[in-house]
Amino acid sequence: MDDDQSDRLLGVGILGAAVIAKKVVRGIKVSTAPLEVVAVGSRSIEKAEAFIQETGITTEAKPYGSYQEVLDDERVDIIYMPLPSSMHLEWVKKAAAQKKHVVCEKPLARTSKEADQMIAACQKAGVQFMDGTMWMHNPRTTAMMAKLQDENVMGKLRTVISTFSALGNEEFFAKDIRVQSDLDPLGALGDLGWYCVRACLWAFDFAPPLSVTAHPGSIRNEQKVLMHVGATILFDENRRAVLNCGFDEALNQVVQVSGTTGLLRMYDFVIPREEDSAEFRVTLNPGFADGDTAVVGPTDRHSVKLDRPQESYMWETFARCVEQIKDGRSPAPSWPAMAALTQRIVSAIDESDQAGCKTIQLR
Repeated sequence: MDDDQSDRLLGVGILGAAVIAKKVVRGIKVSTAPLEVVAVGSRSIEKAEAFIQETGITTEAKPYGSYQEVLDDERVDIIYMPLPSSMHLEWVKKAAAQKKHVVCEKPLARTSKEADQMIAACQKAGVQFMDGTMWMHNPRTTAMMAKLQDENVMGKLRTVISTFSALGNEEFFAKDIRVQSDLDPLGALGDLGWYCVRACLWAFDFAPPLSVTAHPGSIRNEQKVLMHVGATILFDENRRAVLNCGFDEALNQVVQVSGTTGLLRMYDFVIPREEDSAEFRVTLNPGFADGDTAVVGPTDRHSVKLDRPQESYMWETFARCVEQIKDGRSPAPSWPAMAALTQRIVSAIDESDQAGCKTIQLR
């Protein structure tokens, strides 16, 4: 490989002009990674052209009226895939076959089996795979994990409670892909619930759970797509997680981790309230005092300063993985493993709910 080729920026091709892709483009543009968006494909070239104009990538990005043309573009090293989950299996396989690295939006697929096939295709091709769970790459997440692993702060971890809800409007429930069984059949669970499940797994260092049980009271629309669901995940006799997600409640994005001696909370875990800082709180040795008329235990607010959006950090992580592969190393196994386990739990919650809240054994 000549110097010009080895020094060039990694080219990103986008399949689909989804709203979330606009945020991703912005994150790539302000990241420190050697990346540029070089291709955008949509179902029509007019949509691709409009996306390029709106995101301000007119000088480097070429519009295409099909997804395959993006894969065929030799400048494209990485595929970003914000397509409906019903299309992921086909296009991840095609991207891997052409040696393109893949960042795939959540949920990965309609089923855990499909997700495993996607990841296996990328492993066989020797390309990196990662899901687009952006908060995982926020420096706040690293700071919180240091607290969770400190037994002097948290003691033994016991329970994770995770909630992500956002109220849909009339147009959302009529037209959005997340309410349509042929596009994103996992609905609120695959979208909002993905983040909740990931938070539960993350807090317990991705230990494989024992079982999953959906809660009574789920809501499905006329197409049988989940609009609201809750679940309990058991990890062992001492550790469990409870989650709740839905399109029927006000915006709420809370994670609380309870230990024997400490509590960690964050109130904006998916999308921070502010892009230049992200906060979490730790309460030490909470308890009652004065004849149970007062609560004691200091709460410390920890603020992590950020100089760029969390999407940028995700793309910087992914770019490092790709550059390591170019240097002869194998793809990082942790990211596809996290994605596969998250999909497995999401699919098990859906299975439990459809079976009348039957407990699904996972090991």
